[in-house]
Amino acid sequence: MSVQSTTELIYLKGVGPQRAESLAKRGLRTFEDLLGYLPFRYEDRIRFAKIRDIVPGQVCTVQAEVSGGSLVRYTRVRGAMYHLLVRDSTGSLPCKFFHGSYLEQKFKAGQRIVLYGKAELDPNRPGRIEMINPEYELLGAGEADSTEVGRIVPIYEAVGGISSRVMRRVIYQALEQFGGRMPDPLPAELLARYDFPSRRDAIHFVHFPPRTESVEALNSFRSQAHRRLIFE
Repeated sequence: MSVQSTTELIYLKGVGPQRAESLAKRGLRTFEDLLGYLPFRYEDRIRFAKIRDIVPGQVCTVQAEVSGGSLVRYTRVRGAMYHLLVRDSTGSLPCKFFHGSYLEQKFKAGQRIVLYGKAELDPNRPGRIEMINPEYELLGAGEADSTEVGRIVPIYEAVGGISSRVMRRVIYQALEQFGGRMPDPLPAELLARYDFPSRRDAIHFVHFPPRTESVEALNSFRSQAHRRLIFE
């Protein structure tokens, strides 16, 4: 199916009636609306940090495997803490999630996972490095596709029960099938004056930037594509 700007989201692969309803509540009804739902940050999933190389204070992205997890409940305070242990070929990394009751049935041993967060020293176990409330994304059972690893990965705010991973796949597939025109509201002379890319190029860039781009620049929205869309 050739996707147009006016294509309703219910007809995009991976959406369906229930997800389309959730997206509509956020004002996202057509493919054009979805193109304006930009990532709020980016992760470098080209070069993952090895667990043995992590140092305290470092913000890093780790690809690992779930070893196990458990929920620890406290009697004197509300909520509970979920303890997750992951490993790669170089070592193990404990992670803690405050108010983590919702994670009790989330993880299973052997699942592949990507974690993003700041490494810290465990105050109760000197010398042990851990992550507190890291961002995480579970990968599929098979080979990870090109929207998950091997590139700079866009991270979207979840909408209802629609995860960042699902949003990324829907947008990627729809962009691949997009066959319509993308009118540019900025005149050519303005694009030339500020060295802005076309709207079509800018949209592709901010959703799926090239591997060669600086993640730091992307996360500060300083790329020419981001500047152009902000200007617009």
